[in-house]
Amino acid sequence: MPSSTPSGRVASLLATANERRQAGDIEQAVKALREASHLEPTNPDVQAALKSVQAGDEGRRAGNLVQSYLTGDGKVTEQQALQSLHPQKLTAAQATSLLDNLLGSTEQVAPIDALLAALINGSSDARSSVAIRVANNAAEIYEACFDAGEDAFNAFASVLLDSAAWSTQALQAAAQQDVFRLDIAKLMEPGVTRTDLPMKAIARQLSVAPDAVKSLLDEDAFDAILSSLDIRLAQTLRSQAMLAASKALEVTGEAGEGLFANFIAGKVSKSTNDDLVVAFSAASAMFPIIPVVTARLFMTDGFVQQLVPNLERNSDAAAAGKRKSHKLEQAALGLLSAACVDKPCREAVQRYCTHWLKALTEEREGVHQALAALVLAKVEGGTSEDTITTKLSGLAVSGSDASDQAIEGLAYTSLQPVVKEQIADNSKLVRGLVKSLSERPSAAFGCLTIFANVSTYRPAQSEEQSKVAQLEAYANQSKLPPADPLDDDTAVTVRCKKLLDADFVQAIAAISRKPTSPAITALVVQVLLSLAKEQKHRPKLVQQGAVKLLLQIRDRLAKSAQPSPGADSTEHSTSHALARLLISVNPAHVFSTSIPVTSAVSALIPLLANDPNATERNLLPSFEALLALTNLASMPDPSPRDVLLRVAWTTIEDQLLLSSNTMIQRASVELVCNLMNSPAGVAKFADGSGKAKNRLHILLALADAEDLATRRAAGGALAILTEWDAAVEAVLERERGVEILLGLCEDVDEGLRHRGLVCVLNVVSAPEEIGMKGVEKVNKEGGKGIVKESLKGVKEPEVLGIGVGVLKKLG
Repeated sequence: MPSSTPSGRVASLLATANERRQAGDIEQAVKALREASHLEPTNPDVQAALKSVQAGDEGRRAGNLVQSYLTGDGKVTEQQALQSLHPQKLTAAQATSLLDNLLGSTEQVAPIDALLAALINGSSDARSSVAIRVANNAAEIYEACFDAGEDAFNAFASVLLDSAAWSTQALQAAAQQDVFRLDIAKLMEPGVTRTDLPMKAIARQLSVAPDAVKSLLDEDAFDAILSSLDIRLAQTLRSQAMLAASKALEVTGEAGEGLFANFIAGKVSKSTNDDLVVAFSAASAMFPIIPVVTARLFMTDGFVQQLVPNLERNSDAAAAGKRKSHKLEQAALGLLSAACVDKPCREAVQRYCTHWLKALTEEREGVHQALAALVLAKVEGGTSEDTITTKLSGLAVSGSDASDQAIEGLAYTSLQPVVKEQIADNSKLVRGLVKSLSERPSAAFGCLTIFANVSTYRPAQSEEQSKVAQLEAYANQSKLPPADPLDDDTAVTVRCKKLLDADFVQAIAAISRKPTSPAITALVVQVLLSLAKEQKHRPKLVQQGAVKLLLQIRDRLAKSAQPSPGADSTEHSTSHALARLLISVNPAHVFSTSIPVTSAVSALIPLLANDPNATERNLLPSFEALLALTNLASMPDPSPRDVLLRVAWTTIEDQLLLSSNTMIQRASVELVCNLMNSPAGVAKFADGSGKAKNRLHILLALADAEDLATRRAAGGALAILTEWDAAVEAVLERERGVEILLGLCEDVDEGLRHRGLVCVLNVVSAPEEIGMKGVEKVNKEGGKGIVKESLKGVKEPEVLGIGVGVLKKLG
């Protein structure tokens, strides 16, 4: 007999719901569970059962909609089927059933790519089912997913690398080998249009789990991968082949290098146009990866010497009415360009190919002309002719396929000061490069390299560095070359202004919002650092959003889980560029709730310490960071001062206030002066502790420094500090404390006299015994006469009022 208690009724309802569910009566099962939920809303068994039944109902509904869609009767659209599919809510049986339905029919009239990808990517049960199918018959599911489409095949390939989908590691490794063989076979299969899909799978396998397939990287595998580097093939395939080839060479070491060499030598020995195009394409792609091996092949006796004659015969054949291979010429130019990375190869290209290359720049158009000009720019280095730069400039803004090669060529020629001027003076070229920067991702690195070359200032040399350079020149029995005036600061500043006027910042902000390579980020920061050097450029940079951009870059660098080798240097330069922008700008115009000022303070603080990556201390970043922080510390918002006092005080006190460099010391004292607007800043000097008294002693000494600006800053800090009784008491305890304050009153600088009078008034106005002691000490030091003398010629009522107040106190 059922229990009359609520708990008994709930147990009965749970049993009923389970029975109805088993019988397929979902409606009655849900009804029973809802009644149970009403009786005990927090019962975990009831809630779990209700959730399970509802999910199962959704799964059945999704299965029905997908099945209806697959019939192609038009009653259910692909979008409706996708929207109904919630893979994470499917039971294991439902996920397997859906997978069977999607893969089971070979006569489906509706596309299954998106559905199959969504199911495999979203359901762990579906992924496990895929793993079982691969283990049983890899070829069958491979072909089904390949035929389904790109998304489905990529989802299928991801299962191979998902350990959670496999019951054992041995099964997973065996499956990876089976599919790797199928990938290689698919590359070699004639008539296949989407070979980029198996190539991507190969590249991913070699990147994530290379050991499982290392033994399969034989001659056939290398042949299939390297042949896919052919410049006549689609870029999507070649980019994946590039990654796969580099990983294959990395995994196989010397054995792989031998297979690569055999592949190139075999293709070249056949001497057909098709084979030569493949050989040149593969060699140029691999030159940066294995330069030693590729250079050795390039320098094989007779190869470079016979290259141009063979290519000229190709042109002669065309003149005689025979078919000419334009791609052979393009592949050869690409190889020559890549070979320039190696000095002996570059010299060989210059010796045997220069005449032919110059002829091509005159006779050809488009990509061939751009490639020829690029190679000439590389081999001629700093002596390339003006005509080459002119041709490259025209091609760079042509908008044709030749633009990327032309931009790369300008990246080389723009190392020359005269070319930097030519580029900056060509407003059409500059704006064209800025446009390419934001619209052509493939050209971004080249454009930024050009802008970096054009805008970079000549590094300042220390006296020691200059002496070392002279000694090296003497040892080499040569003279130091004169500095080119086109690289003087004045000339560079003019060029930077032209970049700024071309809306450069908006372009780099656009590309920086997307994932970029560390090299791209480093170049962006380098150019911004150069543009920010000139004070007149800073307001426009800030207006165009450079502060926000730099903060975003630095935040991204700081949060990177795997920082690149140069990340620390880039982060340092990012903070330095930010410091330059924040030296004189009104912080209230830059920072808000969306861009908190504390983020900038945190970015600048590391510049105050020694750069651990620098071989020699460069004080400029520290100096400019101090100026920027002083500006930020002047804000009404106390947060910049609080962060500085909490995080950076030790560095300021130990390294900067006592610096032997006058500029650093001055800037440090100016920052400390602004920190006195914080109670925590005052406490550093006036909390009565021994450390506080010692700090005050240092500040008094700085108020007596030779440098006027340092005295001003120290005087300003003392004027604020002496408003506190503990600080006045500490001043009176110092042997020359009052003498130094009166010395400020005697200074020739009106501002310092003003500060000194404020300090003295604070001392003599202190309450009770401290004030009485102050009056006594000031009178003892001849204060009355000093104050009277300091007021002579003063016209400002405020200063006169302060002086009169002191005299009244002194009696």
